[in-house]
Amino acid sequence: MGAARDSQGFTLPELMIVVLIIGILVAIAVPIFSAAKGAAQAKSCFSNQRTIEGADQTYHAEHGNLVAAGTVSAAHPLITEGYLKFAPQCPLGEQDYALDASGTVTSASLSCLHPHF
Repeated sequence: MGAARDSQGFTLPELMIVVLIIGILVAIAVPIFSAAKGAAQAKSCFSNQRTIEGADQTYHAEHGNLVAAGTVSAAHPLITEGYLKFAPQCPLGEQDYALDASGTVTSASLSCLHPHF
């Protein structure tokens, strides 16, 4: 008869296999999570641009002209006159959005201007 095995814990090879499996799962999950986060940030940035353009169009409909070009900050007419509650910031960076003379939203971040989704 063989010697009785003490069944109070795990052996080192068993623990190493479990750690290896967890490592493989993490290695698979992290890039997927990172890609999903980037896509969500790009969609949020694009949504912010559309919101600013919509507020500018509403301003145009009520006042007959587009808001003057410039950075959309706390002192911008779209915010001071209540068309936006606050100045949105690009989630891909700390850049502010800006309106050009034609009412198109621009940003210092090229990744914000061209979301990939």
